Amino acid sequence: MLEDRINNHYDTLSENDFYVLDYVQSNIKACQDMTINELSKKSATSRSSILRLTQKLGFSGFSEFKYSLKHERTESESELCYFEQTKQDLDMTDKLFHSIEKEPIYRTIKQARFIYGFATGWGQRNALEELKRYFLSMNVPIYLIPATTELNMVLDHLTEDDLVIFISLSGDVDYITKELKTLSVRHIPTLSITSLKNNHLQEQSAHHLYYQSTDLGYRFGAEHKSFIGLQLLIDLLYRGYLNYLGQD
Repeated sequence: MLEDRINNHYDTLSENDFYVLDYVQSNIKACQDMTINELSKKSATSRSSILRLTQKLGFSGFSEFKYSLKHERTESESELCYFEQTKQDLDMTDKLFHSIEKEPIYRTIKQARFIYGFATGWGQRNALEELKRYFLSMNVPIYLIPATTELNMVLDHLTEDDLVIFISLSGDVDYITKELKTLSVRHIPTLSITSLKNNHLQEQSAHHLYYQSTDLGYRFGAEHKSFIGLQLLIDLLYRGYLNYLGQD
């Protein structure tokens, strides 16, 4: 199984490898018939990077990797049940969190004069509220920015000693591109928290964290997305920072 290979070779995988694997795991059926060039385009990753990834996982090359995807599909004809998807989101989010160097993030939080938070949707807003509650228990206030208008108002008063946390699902936030560029040009620290994919918000941020979010499909007249990975990431960030403070 692909997940077993990921677990067995986890220490050799890079952040970019996880981008590709997240796409593959979310599109197993489509990837069965893709060429390496097609997967490269779909995952926004170079052909050589994908080839190296397959070899890291113990395959001789892309052809053997693709064959294994077809075999994996026959072992599980139906989609993962919702509870299994929950476990997958939690496991991947935990691995992503522990795979990156977090001390620069903790240091930026500790040194920040003021911390502001901006969320792009209801689920993200709830997570930001939870982060605010967690950090308030450590006497670290997070000031929530409710909308783009207020973000522009806050921009005039931000300095290099502040921190702005952005929480998004896709990270594709064209409507605040100008504000993100302003923060970058003025060297104001930013932390983006997004789902696992290459995205504009992540590219514009000084620090970033990822979570896995499963698409639960279209049912009862609406699209359903799970934010269990995001909730876990918020908890991990809080616990990690708590541990960081204890080391001082």
